[in-house]
Amino acid sequence: MISFPALLDYSKEKTRVLIYTSNPSIAKLVVEVLNFSCKEFDFFLEDGLTKNDDNDFVIFETSDIEKASQFKPTIFFISKEINSENIDPALRNITPGGILIYPSELETIVEECPHYFRKLPFQSSVFQKNTDQFVLSTEMGPIPVISRDEHLIKNLEGIKLLCQQFGVMEEEFYEPMMSFE
Repeated sequence: MISFPALLDYSKEKTRVLIYTSNPSIAKLVVEVLNFSCKEFDFFLEDGLTKNDDNDFVIFETSDIEKASQFKPTIFFISKEINSENIDPALRNITPGGILIYPSELETIVEECPHYFRKLPFQSSVFQKNTDQFVLSTEMGPIPVISRDEHLIKNLEGIKLLCQQFGVMEEEFYEPMMSFE
């Protein structure tokens, strides 16, 4: 895997997308949706999965606040399970005019940040848990989901917002998400 300093250097002239999460399924779903929608991007995930084709967008996944603070993202996604302590340095390093997608529970901390960036809060996804699957309640109607990862399901509204920054429409998002394990 590419070293962190080399990753910072590689990505400095690109649109940097940071997925700050301790749940690897979140970044993998983003990659799955973007691939399904034929979007061009590079990625570097914590589990060692990478794609480096010198695209304009580069996605970086981390659960390390030190790395998150140094990455200077253009688009910054924070998942619901992340502890709100110590995220201020990462918020201060969002590129001016960038985008922050965050759980609405972090509203107070986000609003205290004096830097200019677009703020897109999200709520937990509305779903029901049956014995064998989750069923999302959406504007398009109920959508069954194969994944049994409740933390992933709770973050789907935020993940959808993140994918929309790449031009993925709602219907394009749900199709690969329904079969994602």
